[in-house]
Amino acid sequence: MKGIIINYHIAYTKEVLVKVQGITDKKKAARLIGKKAIWKDGRVEHVGQVTGVHGSSGTMKFKFKKPLPAKCLAKPIEIRD
Repeated sequence: MKGIIINYHIAYTKEVLVKVQGITDKKKAARLIGKKAIWKDGRVEHVGQVTGVHGSSGTMKFKFKKPLPAKCLAKPIEIRD
């Protein structure tokens, strides 16, 4: 499953908001909580996890182990089991 990083909190770049195609409501997004998320930048791989839902339109909160670079904004992210 793929999503697009739409925003990240200024002070904590480990936490980002992601909008996933096909997820349009809170209930569908809640089923993905706890799933693994991976954003790749060439050889570097940033690993994170879905931690919650943001709002009622299906946007999700992700938390990563390492801070994400600014160039990841509006880039695709992969969600796995």
